[in-house]
This record gives sequence, C-alpha cells and structure tokens, in this order.
Amino acid sequence: MSVVTRRFGAFVTIGALGFVLQVGALAALTSLAHWAWLPATFVAVELDHNYAWHERWTWRDCAPKRVQGYGPFFGRFVRFHVANGIASIAGNIALMTLFVGWIGMPAVAGNVLAVAVMSVANFTMADRWVFAAAIALTLALPTAASAAPPRAAVEAWDRYVAQTENRLDQRGGLGTAHDSLSAHGESFRVPSGTISYWRGSVFIRGITLDRLLDGLVHPGTPPPQDDVLSSRVLSRGANSLRVYIRLARHAIVTVSYDTEHEMTFTRRSPTVATARSVATRIEEIGGTDHGFLWRLQSYWRYEQRGDGVLVELDSLTLSREIPSFARAIASPLVNRVARESTYRTLDALRHHFETSTGT
Repeated sequence: MSVVTRRFGAFVTIGALGFVLQVGALAALTSLAHWAWLPATFVAVELDHNYAWHERWTWRDCAPKRVQGYGPFFGRFVRFHVANGIASIAGNIALMTLFVGWIGMPAVAGNVLAVAVMSVANFTMADRWVFAAAIALTLALPTAASAAPPRAAVEAWDRYVAQTENRLDQRGGLGTAHDSLSAHGESFRVPSGTISYWRGSVFIRGITLDRLLDGLVHPGTPPPQDDVLSSRVLSRGANSLRVYIRLARHAIVTVSYDTEHEMTFTRRSPTVATARSVATRIEEIGGTDHGFLWRLQSYWRYEQRGDGVLVELDSLTLSREIPSFARAIASPLVNRVARESTYRTLDALRHHFETSTGT
C-alpha cells in the first residue's frame, strides 16, 4: 500500500466520523432549531475539525519529534484550519447554494453531496500544504549531519564512482543518432547519503567532432543555461581545464554554489572523444551547508555520426540522506530536479552549437 493511499484511507475514515457530526448538527439546526440552511451549514462545517486525529494517524509519518520541532503544533493547526476550515466553509456554502438554493435539494441531502465533493479537495490541500510543509522545512534546514558528508557516504560514493568509471571505460559505441533529447536515471540511498546517477544524450547536427571539441575548450566554460550563474577558466593544460562555475540548484529551496572543476579531454580515435569533469570544490553560498550537493562528477562521450555529433552525458552527484518519513514525497522531487538538470545541460549544449553553426 502506498503512503498516499494509506493517508487517504485514514483521511476518509476520520472524515466519515466528522461527517456524522456535521450532518447531525445540520439536521438538528434546520429541523429542531428551525435555522435557515445557510447559517446552519456554516456552523455545522465549523464543528467538523479533526486536526488531532489527522496529526496522530493520517499524517503520523510526517510528524515525528524532529518535524514537530521545526513545525510547531500551533503553526500546523493554523494551516490546517485555514486550508480545511475556510476552504470547507466556502466550498460547502458554494455547493449548498448550488444544490439547495438553485436545484432545490433537501438541506441534508445537499450537504451529503457537498461533503463528498469537498473531501478530495480537503485531502489534497492538507497533504500538500499542511503536513508536507513540515517535511519541506525539515529538508531545507541544515543539520549538524549535513555540514559535511559523513565518512560512510564518502566511502559509498568512492566505490560507486570506481564501478561507474570501470563500466564506462568498457562500453562500446553510443546508441542510434536521433534528434530527440533523452534523459533517464535514478536516485538511491547509500549509508548516510543519496547518490543520483543520470544519463542523457543529444544529437547535434551540422558540426564536426573537431569543431565541437574546439568550441568546448575555447572558451572552456559551459554554454549559457539556467543552472550556471557565472563561469570562468582558472587555468589550462594541454588537454585539461580548471574551471570556476557558480551553480544554482532549484529544489525545495534555491541554493547556489561556488564550484571548481578539473576537466580532462581525451581523443580516443578520429571519430570519438571523451571528457571527465570532477568538482574539486563545492561551497554553498551563504555560509551554511544544506547537504544538497556534496560531490559532483560528469563523464562525456562525443562521437561523429554523419552530419553531426552524438553526445552522451553521465552525471553523478552525492547529497544528504533523505529522512525516511519524507522519502515518499522528497524522492520524486529529487529525481525531477536531476532529470531537468540533465535536460537543461544537454539542450543548452545543442542550442549553443546549432545556433553558432546556423543549423
């Protein structure tokens, strides 16, 4: 059973109990106290607040002591009341106006239908704003553990890098050249950290391998793209560059880094070349370290194919461990950020060279 399915089941169960209270109050106010349906609906909905049950059961995986320390009970209660209370009142009154005022349904029957419609909306707001906000805040705040990569994470990273480099050295030619840009990969847990491995490819038409390599080495900085705020070459060797790049990462929060990279180019044959880029310095701007980027390495392969060059990128990053209670929500976000970064990098490369060659 998925986390969202379990939460929705608990949400519906608790909502059913509140629903009995709400409909009972509405029936009593309209039948016994002879209230009009509009004020009776307002009071009945306001009586139905189940925050304590949702805190303890529906989103129990989002409210361990650590999260409660970052997101106090009162703050979450206020967000829940705003999200579910105000939205429920407004939504119920709007739907009751439609069902009872316009269509002419009985007040209790109209309220039953209104509650059914609002249940899905209320769950979505609570799941994505009230309790997920605590998760986002937890991940966004730096911790003592994220100030530097733990030894276990670094050792796992070194092993994975060695395995990856060995596999890349043994691989054959690239895939079929085509115009579409592709990217795929995954993020997975390692002791005290998370490794993301993403691979993408793009075909750049109207350019030769020699011209592409010359354009990469001169000026030696990455093509303009959203992730790169500024860059410059620090030093040059016969087949190498040391480059400074100010990077931006847009995840739960936007974080910028001052980074330095050692880049080495190797000509394998007249039609094939490779490049290896290793980040030798990663310093988060602002004096803190959220642990979103501890290590970064990338491997490039360029192969002449007919009227263009097929480019393949393998990118590896090491970041902090995602807390277990936040993994179901945060992991898809991490994967999305990595996928989009790979896409942007390759698309910027293609756009830069195809524009410069007039393709």
